[in-house]
Amino acid sequence: MNPAGWLRKPWMWVAITLVVGATTVAVLGLSPFFRVEHVDVSGNSQVSSDDVLAAAEVPRGRPLLTAPIDEIASRIETLDAVASASVTRAWPNRLEIVVKERRPVGYALSDDDVLLVGSDGLIYRSQPSKPDDVPLLPGSAGGVGEAYAGSFDDVAQAAFDVAAGLPRALRRAVESVEATGSRSVRLVFADGVVVEWGSPTEPAQKAEVVAAMREQRQWGRAFTAVDVSAPEAPAVR
Repeated sequence: MNPAGWLRKPWMWVAITLVVGATTVAVLGLSPFFRVEHVDVSGNSQVSSDDVLAAAEVPRGRPLLTAPIDEIASRIETLDAVASASVTRAWPNRLEIVVKERRPVGYALSDDDVLLVGSDGLIYRSQPSKPDDVPLLPGSAGGVGEAYAGSFDDVAQAAFDVAAGLPRALRRAVESVEATGSRSVRLVFADGVVVEWGSPTEPAQKAEVVAAMREQRQWGRAFTAVDVSAPEAPAVR
């Protein structure tokens, strides 16, 4: 049978495919050119690249094809400031790590430190000074790695829910979030205006009303107290 006849056999194409595949895997797995030599880290600002790499424990010199990228990502995610991590292969010899960090929605105070609280409620970082772009949350807190609202009552939980639901631009202007009940939360702005927020419900509507009021010249002058607990009928005084 001539070669063209052999090539018309379906099993021949299967065999060729298997041979090519095995050869490719062998080259990628055994060639020193396709081994992990470089690791790039991006997306991090609160945690250093050195800390990410230390947690990743990337096996340098290992074949890139068999680098355990899921395990590496899981190890990075054990860092308190990291919400998630992805690891991808970049041929011929590089791993790329993209980190998504937790972002603070507020901070709490302990005996010695300022504790940043992420949007998932986890205390993920301590620092000596107060941040100027997120509000103070009520109550004292535990430590890094613990849940902020986990040991608190419904009142503190409501305050956290309100802080977490604020748009970033509005949150930056709020000095503290206070609560006297689960439906009685107030925002104290850095300029002294107090906003009665009410319950954590309807956060988008309430934020829209407050943002519009802050653009008025009377904000902080003619009135220093705003009630948006019923956002369809806000009140000022």
